[in-house]
Amino acid sequence: MKKLKITIATFCSMLFISVAVNAQKRNLNLNLNYNYSIPVSGFNADLISNSSPRGFDGALMYGFTDKLQGGLSFGFQDYYQKYPRAVYPFGKTQDVSAVVSNSIQTTPVMLKAKYAPLNTSFIQPYVSLGAGINIIDFKQYLGEFGSSETNAKLVAQGGLGVTIPFGKMKTSGINVGADYNYAPYKKYNYNDFNSVNFQAGVYFRIK
Repeated sequence: MKKLKITIATFCSMLFISVAVNAQKRNLNLNLNYNYSIPVSGFNADLISNSSPRGFDGALMYGFTDKLQGGLSFGFQDYYQKYPRAVYPFGKTQDVSAVVSNSIQTTPVMLKAKYAPLNTSFIQPYVSLGAGINIIDFKQYLGEFGSSETNAKLVAQGGLGVTIPFGKMKTSGINVGADYNYAPYKKYNYNDFNSVNFQAGVYFRIK
């Protein structure tokens, strides 16, 4: 896992340098958002039924045209769920009465594209697509017995929202949006870490 994180960090650095060099011809924007996440599908049914207000996401986006942007997105979300005492299977021949706690942190790193068809309007709607790697830290406690594991899985994202530019130059503004993360996780009889997410934040031009 350490080698994987180093590889991801190296890739992100190379992409950042490449985009920054090319940004001399067009603009480079930084998006920073607060993220509120709602687990859905198997994630909600099997592991976490609580929504998570503990998250953020951001993106470094290069303007290929006035309507199309592409770049690197990153995020972090912290999920926690504590279930009441019940009887659970422990091993192949034992049952144990215990409180189960699930603590899950996800860090998606994706290549992302955003298309805004009405770029000249005051309120600019957009759609976005992304795909990449989801780094998952999964801790589960069955009473006093605990386990911890870190994995990297594929993640895909589709989103929509609006941006509201500030001022005549329109180099900064407000961003409000929502997206769906498709995040398969085929381990321990769990199927996915899918979620619906809502964001609000700012963007500004850095080049």
